[in-house]
Amino acid sequence: MPDPTAILGGAAFLGASGALVYAGALAGVVRNSIRPERKTLGWALGRGFPSEPTAWGLPAREWIHEFNGAQCPVFEIGDEDPAAPTAIVLHGFGRSRYDALSRLGPILPYARRFLLPDLPGHGDAHGRSTRLGTDEDQFVASLAAAHSTGPLLLVGHSLGATVAVHGATLNIIAPRVTGVLALAPYERLATPMGARLDLHAMPRTALLGPTMRVLSLLGVHERSTREAAARARCPIAVIAGTADLIAPIEEARAIAAAAKRGHFAAITHARHDDFHTMGRNEMIAALAWITHSAPG
Repeated sequence: MPDPTAILGGAAFLGASGALVYAGALAGVVRNSIRPERKTLGWALGRGFPSEPTAWGLPAREWIHEFNGAQCPVFEIGDEDPAAPTAIVLHGFGRSRYDALSRLGPILPYARRFLLPDLPGHGDAHGRSTRLGTDEDQFVASLAAAHSTGPLLLVGHSLGATVAVHGATLNIIAPRVTGVLALAPYERLATPMGARLDLHAMPRTALLGPTMRVLSLLGVHERSTREAAARARCPIAVIAGTADLIAPIEEARAIAAAAKRGHFAAITHARHDDFHTMGRNEMIAALAWITHSAPG
């Protein structure tokens, strides 16, 4: 007859082991969320992306912008005059200013000056970790207030797209924002968090809720991109891929529909990170629409 003590002991051991595995998985997801892998110069070189801010044939400079404990490198490209029409181009989660640099081509005719920062917790930025969109719009506002006085075009991909939409609502810069180009935005943080769990074959139901609660304790809070789009006064153009597994096209479409002046375009077969090689014509058309829709 089996020994009850041995059975209870084995069950306790398995339970404790399972709890440790779960806790380790949860801690790993949280850590990778607020301290993503740094994809900088070597990453760009390995993919054949531009590695110098002068790659587009324009004068360029590099400097550091400080924000709430973060020291963030910024590529400044084009005109040095702070009053010149300026595009702030924001990368997505886990990427850097080099990723933004690779997407700059279609944007060049629509500004004279371009600021490409590493968002806090990304790229070569030092100091604090990312807040995953909780206050990065304030980072954009502080960057714009300190280094530009003219019209602003906000362009972003994924996380950067949601930051751009929220940034356009901030009173400190809203009167100067002529438009937002949002590439593959999502409605709330849980969307990409859950999608990445799925892509890594991790249990969404068991991990997503606890991950979001731990992130909240660490100062990361969800916000609605659609509600921000509805508050923005400027034109908002949204572009999304039909094969995007991270940011569903339905959410992107809803964000555009919520804007007072919204434009939406879909790129057939495009995935989340395909904007380097796909969507150039859609970006040009969206930027032309913003130009014609902006007042003055």
